[in-house]
Amino acid sequence: MVTVKKTSCIALVLLLSAAGASWGALTTTHIGSDAELLELLSDTLFVGEGRIGDGAGTATFEVDLGGSSGNPDQTAQYDWPNGTSVAWTLTYNSATNLVTFTVDDVELHYVTPLSGFTEVFVRTRAVDADTEILVENLVLDGETVGDDSHAVGAGGLDILWISGGLLLDGFTMSGSTTMSWTGTPPTQSRLAFQIKVGTLEPVAVEDSSWGSIKALYRH
Repeated sequence: MVTVKKTSCIALVLLLSAAGASWGALTTTHIGSDAELLELLSDTLFVGEGRIGDGAGTATFEVDLGGSSGNPDQTAQYDWPNGTSVAWTLTYNSATNLVTFTVDDVELHYVTPLSGFTEVFVRTRAVDADTEILVENLVLDGETVGDDSHAVGAGGLDILWISGGLLLDGFTMSGSTTMSWTGTPPTQSRLAFQIKVGTLEPVAVEDSSWGSIKALYRH
């Protein structure tokens, strides 16, 4: 008898996601760890990231875009305010493969060599105590997502999986991000969010392995 591998909540979520996509409606699921995310994803085609960096300094960056957040194609300076909502937009043009990530008045561009993605993941991370990050007001191609990603330190992590969108022909996604902290602000990626766009790992019925896992985030 053939047994379906990964008979866990992840397998169930995959089935529900496929059903939601067939109805043409967005569905959301919260993933509790990066390990679960890596099991789900076959590949990430592009990532837009906002991180605390070094604030108003120039030693490092605060906004980036590219094939991965660990090795972004473009970066920019941005002084994230404490406790204030900042609007952003991520667009993909399927005719040119051009991705545009706009955060407030900062605009970055990236041409992805890949295509065929189906899923969006919004990952928030707050490492230090007395810090938090909220990504909300999410809209995908004019449809309100109706959910958010919210991480509270210390060690807070939230990954919002958005499925059912018609991404292959291009899309526009918008939202807002609020970074908050008390006392000394965190640094680098200790307060950050990523918008990850990719494809799901195929679910086989005989092979017990999920295949190769790719590193998709920076510690």
